[in-house]
Amino acid sequence: MFNSKQLSGFSLIEMLVAMSIFILVFLVGSDFIIKGFRSTSFEAEQTTQIKSARRAMEIMAKEIRGANSSARGDYPLATIEPTNFIFYNDIDNDGQIEKIRYFLDETFLKEAVTKPGVDNSYGSPAATSTLAANAFIEPIFFYFDENNSATGVINNIRLINIKLKISSLSDRFSAPYLLESSVELRNLKDN
Repeated sequence: MFNSKQLSGFSLIEMLVAMSIFILVFLVGSDFIIKGFRSTSFEAEQTTQIKSARRAMEIMAKEIRGANSSARGDYPLATIEPTNFIFYNDIDNDGQIEKIRYFLDETFLKEAVTKPGVDNSYGSPAATSTLAANAFIEPIFFYFDENNSATGVINNIRLINIKLKISSLSDRFSAPYLLESSVELRNLKDN
């Protein structure tokens, strides 16, 4: 005869309970891992974008600071709009004054550099590069006179404040990152 005490193993109910617990632990663990990867990916993307935006601010501050008269003798500043700024400077130290334009193209902050032509005109095609991505379409450039008062008169501008807001592509609910810099125009000082 069979002795029920000699048989060992799991009953069907015990197996179902054990499998349910295993599946539950697996689902919770995999959700934790997926969220961890997403978080790491978001942080890496945000770090890259912030680093790119900081580099863009450094480039713009350096180039704007040295604004100078054009090759034709035009005033150092050509266009002063909230999201479009054009000025002249020898940014590559080759003895030629380039025309530099910073502007927003959708959510990309771009720089267009035009070399002077044979007759010192700036009609040739510009070399365009992207400085920063995911920039908010808001005023970027703010213009001030020698008394630090906001001005729209191009000949009175002595200080330019740059504010660049960027956001992450992967997480639209995170707060935008704000970078700010003020640049005094070295060649337009009154003192």
